[in-house]
Parts: sequence; C-alpha cells; structure tokens
Amino acid sequence: MGNKNDLIWGFSLLVIGIVTIILAGSGMIGIDLPDAAVRILGVLDLAAIPFLAYSSVKKFRKDKE
Repeated sequence: MGNKNDLIWGFSLLVIGIVTIILAGSGMIGIDLPDAAVRILGVLDLAAIPFLAYSSVKKFRKDKE
C-alpha cells in the first residue's frame, strides 16, 4: 500500500510541477497558448491537487506511526 501511495504522490507532484512550469513559462516568455490548451492544463492542475493532498496526508500519517 505504501508503494502505491508514493507513486500517487510523486505522479501528482510531477503533474502539478510540469503544468505550472508550462503555464508560467509561457506567460514569462510571451507565448500565447490557445484558450483550449490553457483550460485543459488548468483542469489537469486542479484535478491533481486532491490526489496530492490525499496521498500527502496518508504519507505523513504513516510516518507518524
């Protein structure tokens, strides 16, 4: 169970990081992404947050015991 939780935690952290770099980087460079791409990346980012929160809580509770 711990290995699965670590996989969820790492994957969700990776997704959030990559999406944030794409959205922030495109804004800093001055590249205008299509509206559909921004919306898809935003939904992907928002979908990864609950997975990160759930797996983080499970991870820290396991470390406490």
